Amino acid sequence: MKKKFMKKIIKKKKYSQTDEDLQDMDYEEAIIYDKRTFLRIYWSFLVDSQIILGTFFTENYLNLFIIKFSFFICTFQISFFLNAFFYTDDYISDAYHNGGVLDFVTGLPKIVYSLIATMITTNLLRMLSNSKSELKKIINEERNNKNYISLIDNKLRKLRIKLIFYFIFVFSLGLLFLYYITSFCSVYRNSQKYWFMGCLESFGMDSAIAIGICIFLAIFRYIAIYRKIKCFYCLANFMSNFL
Repeated sequence: MKKKFMKKIIKKKKYSQTDEDLQDMDYEEAIIYDKRTFLRIYWSFLVDSQIILGTFFTENYLNLFIIKFSFFICTFQISFFLNAFFYTDDYISDAYHNGGVLDFVTGLPKIVYSLIATMITTNLLRMLSNSKSELKKIINEERNNKNYISLIDNKLRKLRIKLIFYFIFVFSLGLLFLYYITSFCSVYRNSQKYWFMGCLESFGMDSAIAIGICIFLAIFRYIAIYRKIKCFYCLANFMSNFL
Protein backbone atom coordinates (compact mmCIF):
# COMPACT_ATOMS: atom_id res chain seq x y z
CA MET A 1 0.00 0.00 0.00
CA LYS A 2 2.85 2.34 0.84
CA LYS A 3 4.50 1.75 -2.56
CA LYS A 4 1.28 2.54 -4.41
CA PHE A 5 0.90 5.73 -2.40
CA MET A 6 4.46 6.82 -3.19
CA LYS A 7 3.94 6.13 -6.90
CA LYS A 8 0.91 8.40 -6.89
CA ILE A 9 3.00 11.15 -5.34
CA ILE A 10 5.83 10.76 -7.84
CA LYS A 11 3.44 10.88 -10.77
CA LYS A 12 2.03 14.18 -9.52
CA LYS A 13 4.39 16.31 -11.62
CA LYS A 14 1.85 18.97 -12.56
CA TYR A 15 1.33 19.68 -8.90
CA SER A 16 -0.41 23.04 -9.28
CA GLN A 17 -3.22 21.97 -11.59
CA THR A 18 -6.03 20.93 -9.22
CA ASP A 19 -8.31 23.30 -7.33
CA GLU A 20 -7.06 21.85 -4.07
CA ASP A 21 -3.44 22.72 -4.85
CA LEU A 22 -4.29 26.17 -6.20
CA GLN A 23 -6.23 26.80 -3.02
CA ASP A 24 -3.14 26.17 -0.87
CA MET A 25 -0.79 28.44 -2.80
CA ASP A 26 0.93 31.46 -1.32
CA TYR A 27 -0.19 34.89 -2.50
CA GLU A 28 2.80 35.36 -4.82
CA GLU A 29 2.12 32.02 -6.52
CA ALA A 30 -1.64 32.50 -6.64
CA ILE A 31 -1.56 35.77 -8.59
CA ILE A 32 0.49 33.97 -11.26
CA TYR A 33 -1.12 30.53 -11.46
CA ASP A 34 -4.62 30.85 -10.02
CA LYS A 35 -6.81 31.85 -12.98
CA ARG A 36 -10.02 30.25 -11.76
CA THR A 37 -13.44 31.81 -12.02
CA PHE A 38 -15.31 33.03 -8.95
CA LEU A 39 -17.56 29.95 -8.96
CA ARG A 40 -14.59 27.55 -8.97
CA ILE A 41 -13.00 29.42 -6.06
CA TYR A 42 -16.32 29.34 -4.19
CA TRP A 43 -16.67 25.61 -4.84
CA SER A 44 -13.19 25.00 -3.40
CA PHE A 45 -14.05 26.83 -0.18
CA LEU A 46 -17.38 25.01 0.01
CA VAL A 47 -15.76 21.58 -0.38
CA ASP A 48 -13.30 22.41 2.41
CA SER A 49 -16.08 23.48 4.78
CA GLN A 50 -18.74 20.85 4.07
CA ILE A 51 -17.96 17.43 5.52
CA ILE A 52 -20.10 15.53 2.98
CA LEU A 53 -18.55 17.28 -0.04
CA GLY A 54 -15.07 17.03 1.43
CA THR A 55 -15.44 13.30 2.02
CA PHE A 56 -17.03 12.15 -1.24
CA PHE A 57 -16.14 14.81 -3.83
CA THR A 58 -12.40 15.39 -3.44
CA GLU A 59 -9.28 13.55 -4.57
CA ASN A 60 -7.61 11.11 -2.21
CA TYR A 61 -3.99 11.07 -3.32
CA LEU A 62 -2.72 12.84 -0.18
CA ASN A 63 -5.64 12.17 2.13
CA LEU A 64 -6.90 8.60 2.03
CA PHE A 65 -10.64 8.03 1.75
CA ILE A 66 -10.75 5.74 4.81
CA ILE A 67 -9.35 8.57 6.94
CA LYS A 68 -11.82 11.10 5.55
CA PHE A 69 -14.70 8.66 6.00
CA SER A 70 -13.76 7.98 9.64
CA PHE A 71 -13.64 11.72 10.23
CA PHE A 72 -17.05 12.03 8.55
CA ILE A 73 -18.56 9.43 10.91
CA CYS A 74 -16.87 10.97 13.93
CA THR A 75 -18.24 14.42 13.09
CA PHE A 76 -21.82 13.14 13.21
CA GLN A 77 -21.11 11.21 16.41
CA ILE A 78 -19.83 14.39 18.06
CA SER A 79 -22.86 16.37 16.90
CA PHE A 80 -25.32 13.76 18.21
CA PHE A 81 -23.46 13.47 21.52
CA LEU A 82 -23.26 17.23 22.13
CA ASN A 83 -26.94 17.73 21.35
CA ALA A 84 -27.71 15.12 24.00
CA PHE A 85 -25.13 16.56 26.41
CA PHE A 86 -26.64 20.06 26.23
CA TYR A 87 -30.20 18.73 26.46
CA THR A 88 -30.82 19.84 30.05
CA ASP A 89 -33.83 19.46 32.33
CA ASP A 90 -34.83 23.05 31.48
CA TYR A 91 -35.47 22.08 27.86
CA ILE A 92 -37.49 19.04 28.93
CA SER A 93 -39.49 21.21 31.33
CA ASP A 94 -40.22 23.74 28.56
CA ALA A 95 -41.40 20.96 26.27
CA TYR A 96 -43.65 19.57 29.00
CA HIS A 97 -45.30 22.94 29.69
CA ASN A 98 -45.78 23.54 25.95
CA GLY A 99 -47.74 20.35 25.41
CA GLY A 100 -44.74 18.30 24.33
CA VAL A 101 -43.55 20.85 21.76
CA LEU A 102 -40.06 22.35 21.93
CA ASP A 103 -40.01 25.31 19.53
CA PHE A 104 -36.99 26.47 17.57
CA VAL A 105 -36.38 29.63 19.62
CA THR A 106 -36.35 27.70 22.90
CA GLY A 107 -33.91 25.14 21.54
CA LEU A 108 -31.69 27.71 19.81
CA PRO A 109 -29.14 28.13 22.65
CA LYS A 110 -28.61 24.35 22.76
CA ILE A 111 -28.11 24.30 18.99
CA VAL A 112 -25.59 27.14 19.15
CA TYR A 113 -23.63 25.57 22.04
CA SER A 114 -23.42 22.20 20.31
CA LEU A 115 -22.48 23.86 17.01
CA ILE A 116 -19.57 25.79 18.55
CA ALA A 117 -18.34 22.75 20.50
CA THR A 118 -18.59 20.59 17.37
CA MET A 119 -16.55 23.08 15.31
CA ILE A 120 -13.80 23.25 17.95
CA THR A 121 -13.63 19.47 18.43
CA THR A 122 -13.68 18.61 14.73
CA ASN A 123 -10.96 21.17 13.94
CA LEU A 124 -8.73 19.59 16.58
CA LEU A 125 -9.38 16.12 15.16
CA ARG A 126 -8.75 17.40 11.63
CA MET A 127 -5.28 18.57 12.65
CA LEU A 128 -4.59 15.10 14.01
CA SER A 129 -5.93 13.16 11.02
CA ASN A 130 -4.99 15.39 8.07
CA SER A 131 -1.30 15.35 7.13
CA LYS A 132 -1.74 16.75 3.63
CA SER A 133 0.20 19.96 4.32
CA GLU A 134 3.19 18.04 5.69
CA LEU A 135 3.37 15.83 2.61
CA LYS A 136 2.93 18.78 0.27
CA LYS A 137 5.83 20.55 1.90
CA ILE A 138 8.14 17.62 1.23
CA ILE A 139 6.88 17.20 -2.33
CA ASN A 140 7.36 20.89 -3.17
CA GLU A 141 10.68 21.46 -1.41
CA GLU A 142 12.44 18.10 -1.72
CA ARG A 143 11.23 16.77 -5.08
CA ASN A 144 14.64 17.18 -6.70
CA ASN A 145 16.52 15.79 -3.73
CA LYS A 146 18.29 12.51 -4.51
CA ASN A 147 16.99 11.11 -1.21
CA TYR A 148 13.42 12.09 -2.07
CA ILE A 149 12.00 8.57 -1.79
CA SER A 150 13.73 8.05 1.55
CA LEU A 151 12.36 11.33 2.90
CA ILE A 152 8.84 10.39 1.86
CA ASP A 153 9.24 6.96 3.41
CA ASN A 154 10.39 8.44 6.73
CA LYS A 155 7.51 10.90 6.76
CA LEU A 156 4.98 8.15 6.05
CA ARG A 157 6.41 6.10 8.90
CA LYS A 158 5.85 9.01 11.32
CA LEU A 159 2.37 9.64 9.93
CA ARG A 160 1.47 6.00 10.44
CA ILE A 161 2.13 6.35 14.18
CA LYS A 162 0.08 9.55 14.22
CA LEU A 163 -2.84 7.85 12.46
CA ILE A 164 -2.73 4.83 14.78
CA PHE A 165 -3.17 7.22 17.70
CA TYR A 166 -5.95 9.01 15.81
CA PHE A 167 -7.95 5.83 15.15
CA ILE A 168 -7.55 4.63 18.75
CA PHE A 169 -8.73 8.01 20.00
CA VAL A 170 -11.69 8.17 17.57
CA PHE A 171 -12.73 4.59 18.39
CA SER A 172 -12.64 5.36 22.13
CA LEU A 173 -14.70 8.51 21.61
CA GLY A 174 -17.20 6.53 19.55
CA LEU A 175 -17.73 4.04 22.38
CA LEU A 176 -18.15 6.87 24.89
CA PHE A 177 -20.66 8.67 22.67
CA LEU A 178 -22.59 5.47 22.01
CA TYR A 179 -22.86 4.76 25.74
CA TYR A 180 -23.99 8.31 26.56
CA ILE A 181 -26.55 8.54 23.73
CA THR A 182 -27.95 5.10 24.55
CA SER A 183 -28.35 6.13 28.18
CA PHE A 184 -29.92 9.44 27.16
CA CYS A 185 -32.48 7.75 24.90
CA SER A 186 -33.32 5.25 27.64
CA VAL A 187 -33.90 7.93 30.28
CA TYR A 188 -35.58 10.54 28.06
CA ARG A 189 -37.69 8.33 25.84
CA ASN A 190 -40.28 11.01 25.16
CA SER A 191 -37.58 13.52 24.14
CA GLN A 192 -35.83 11.41 21.50
CA LYS A 193 -37.68 13.13 18.66
CA TYR A 194 -36.65 16.61 19.84
CA TRP A 195 -33.07 15.49 20.39
CA PHE A 196 -32.87 14.08 16.86
CA MET A 197 -34.48 17.19 15.37
CA GLY A 198 -31.95 19.28 17.29
CA CYS A 199 -29.14 17.31 15.66
CA LEU A 200 -30.57 18.00 12.21
CA GLU A 201 -31.08 21.68 13.05
CA SER A 202 -27.45 21.96 14.22
CA PHE A 203 -26.23 20.39 11.00
CA GLY A 204 -28.50 22.62 8.91
CA MET A 205 -27.36 25.75 10.73
CA ASP A 206 -23.72 24.75 10.37
CA SER A 207 -24.20 24.22 6.62
CA ALA A 208 -26.05 27.51 6.16
CA ILE A 209 -23.38 29.48 8.04
CA ALA A 210 -20.59 27.78 6.07
CA ILE A 211 -22.29 28.50 2.73
CA GLY A 212 -22.63 32.17 3.63
CA ILE A 213 -19.06 32.49 4.88
CA CYS A 214 -17.71 30.73 1.78
CA ILE A 215 -19.34 33.36 -0.44
CA PHE A 216 -17.47 36.14 1.38
CA LEU A 217 -14.20 34.18 1.38
CA ALA A 218 -14.50 33.54 -2.36
CA ILE A 219 -15.18 37.25 -2.99
CA PHE A 220 -12.14 38.28 -0.94
CA ARG A 221 -9.87 35.76 -2.67
CA TYR A 222 -11.16 36.58 -6.16
CA ILE A 223 -10.64 40.33 -5.63
CA ALA A 224 -7.25 39.72 -4.00
CA ILE A 225 -5.97 37.76 -7.01
CA TYR A 226 -7.39 39.88 -9.81
CA ARG A 227 -6.83 43.24 -8.09
CA LYS A 228 -3.59 42.14 -6.39
CA ILE A 229 -4.65 43.00 -2.84
CA LYS A 230 -2.56 40.85 -0.53
CA CYS A 231 -4.40 41.69 2.72
CA PHE A 232 -7.67 40.33 1.25
CA TYR A 233 -5.90 37.11 0.30
CA CYS A 234 -4.38 36.66 3.76
CA LEU A 235 -7.73 37.41 5.42
CA ALA A 236 -9.52 34.78 3.30
CA ASN A 237 -6.88 32.16 4.09
CA PHE A 238 -6.95 32.97 7.81
CA MET A 239 -10.75 32.75 8.06
CA SER A 240 -10.87 29.50 6.05
CA ASN A 241 -8.85 27.77 8.78
CA PHE A 242 -11.83 28.04 11.14
CA LEU A 243 -14.42 26.51 8.79
